[in-house]
Amino acid sequence: MKSIALKALLILFGSFCMAGVHAQTDTLNGKNLYHPERFKVRDTLNIPVSPDESSQYSGDSLEQRAQNIQDSLMARAQFLKDSLMAREQFIRDSIQQRKRRIDSLAFLQRELPVIFDAYLKTIKDEIIVRNYNIDIRGDSVLTDFDYLFLPFNLTQPYTPWKVSHSLTGKTVRIIIDSTIHKITSVQAPFMKCTFAYGNHNTVIVINELSAIQNDRSGQFYKTPLDSVFFDGANRVIKIKRYVQFYSIINKTQRGTPLFLNLSQVKQYQYAPDGRISQLQVVSFCDRWKVYEAAKVCNIVTWNFSVRDNTYLLTRHNDPANTYSDGTFMFEFDEKENLKGLSFQNLAQTENWKRIVELNEDGNVNCYVDWKNDRVVQSLCMIYHLKDPGAKYPVETITTTYEEDGVSYYQKNNTTGLSRIRDKMTMEWGPWR
Repeated sequence: MKSIALKALLILFGSFCMAGVHAQTDTLNGKNLYHPERFKVRDTLNIPVSPDESSQYSGDSLEQRAQNIQDSLMARAQFLKDSLMAREQFIRDSIQQRKRRIDSLAFLQRELPVIFDAYLKTIKDEIIVRNYNIDIRGDSVLTDFDYLFLPFNLTQPYTPWKVSHSLTGKTVRIIIDSTIHKITSVQAPFMKCTFAYGNHNTVIVINELSAIQNDRSGQFYKTPLDSVFFDGANRVIKIKRYVQFYSIINKTQRGTPLFLNLSQVKQYQYAPDGRISQLQVVSFCDRWKVYEAAKVCNIVTWNFSVRDNTYLLTRHNDPANTYSDGTFMFEFDEKENLKGLSFQNLAQTENWKRIVELNEDGNVNCYVDWKNDRVVQSLCMIYHLKDPGAKYPVETITTTYEEDGVSYYQKNNTTGLSRIRDKMTMEWGPWR
């Protein structure tokens, strides 16, 4: 009995010891330590909400979210609307700007040929037979102004019977009077003048650049004034060229007016097809004194006739001169390239012809002179257009021919060198 009690006591003692060990471990692990109450710092207060209030707040949040979505959609729609309106306005402005630009170009396309024709027929001694159309390239620029004339002196390279003037670039300045809707000034490399208009635009007054004359005739400040008259078809029918003389101050400044001198009168007549049929040029003698009367120095009348691509010009001088009076014939091909020029006077002392040969680029290769049915001379061109380092862009060489048709002498007119052919060996010597 005692032994049973002793065993029970030992079992209890062992359980107590094991419990002590476990208690010590938990204390060290901090599980059974005393922790005072910790206070948390919050920026909001938790207020109890009733179920009714909670449902109200939930409804308000949904309505606010729906309103936000609707506002966002409306803002996007307004942005798209504004963008489309801005794009439409930009397109309308672009169309209007393009229309104004094209209208301005169309105005110049219509008015410039009249101005150019009047100016060139006034200033130049050339007989112009055709003005080519000025076109609009794209919607921003004009093409060049080209014209065809009849050259009496054929010595130049390229195609000297055709002239081209550029109408673009900073060197060309055209002023338009918006009140009268007319061109009042053209400043370009090929012309510098201003224009004034008479009643019904049938008269144009061309004001050219002034000049100073200082020679044995005296010292003058001169300003050219030219009056150009038009018919109902806007064609030039008369040109009266004047020079206003002024005294000169300090060698360069214009002084008081002295006198107005009429220097030349040109009159044009036209055939039913619109081509020139007659041109009369009356030239007055120079005047240097106020009291001197205007005197006619000479009168030249040109009569025109056209057969296909051939122009016949008959010249009559007043007083008559049988040596200079006669007929010129200009022959052109289908592309209006000059093929030849010939002349025969009334005295039958001159009868010559100059043939024009073109190279593959369409430029003059040689002028070949014929007289009394044989070649007497040629003027040929050597082009260096593809050689940027060339000293001369074009060289001209004159070749003379003997009565046997053989050439024994050549001269380079550009360099001044010449060479001779040996009549025995027929070989050319060196250029010297």
